[in-house]
Amino acid sequence: MQQRRQVRPIHGLRHVYEVTVPYASQSPVVEDEILMEVHPYAALAYSTAMVFHNLTNATPQRMYALVSTQPELTALPPDTQPEDWAGLRLVRGRTPAMIGSQQVTWVRVAPERYSGVWEYHPYGHGVRVTTPERTLVDGLLQPEYCGGIENVFEAWERARDTLDLNALTQLVDHLQIGVLRQRVGFILDELRLPHPRVEQWQAATQRGGSSRLVASAPYASHYSARWNLSINAPVDALTTSP
Repeated sequence: MQQRRQVRPIHGLRHVYEVTVPYASQSPVVEDEILMEVHPYAALAYSTAMVFHNLTNATPQRMYALVSTQPELTALPPDTQPEDWAGLRLVRGRTPAMIGSQQVTWVRVAPERYSGVWEYHPYGHGVRVTTPERTLVDGLLQPEYCGGIENVFEAWERARDTLDLNALTQLVDHLQIGVLRQRVGFILDELRLPHPRVEQWQAATQRGGSSRLVASAPYASHYSARWNLSINAPVDALTTSP
């Protein structure tokens, strides 16, 4: 295809080409699609996923991608099935610093933490993205990748009416991060979203030194007695009408 000039290289990326023949060139190649080709086991995450799920109006200055430390154990390239790779070696994922005009931050997690990921088809091709629930949880764990904690809280409020609470609580339990249960429980209380699992979390909350709603912010004296949690960031964005 190169000799027949049916493909052309994408600037700055080795081994990645754009097909240029008329029958295949139906729409412009977008950076999300390129990222899936460069690293077919990655998932768009953090602020990139927030934009994908319409959870923010902010315009991120870079792309974020979640990858497993053992990627071939957690996913297949988009739009493929195991039988497609019978007798073949899976392709290797690459982690370039730039894709198109966007810088990329690659966040690596252990295979057991690579969950809450789904393959979507918004443009006709598969794009792997963290689910809305995983995206919101990640915002609590690493708000600096999501435009800051206020932007994260606004995303939670924006998703209030569409959250899958069963998927959310199962994900939080799967991640096995104790303080995450406190944070998510507090936020669901603020959003007036009850769930039986949340009450079980609250009953198991340990008393003693308070955890913090935002890990990177200093401890604040304002706290939630119900969740034994220092409320060390403004939570006005979580306020909902009765």
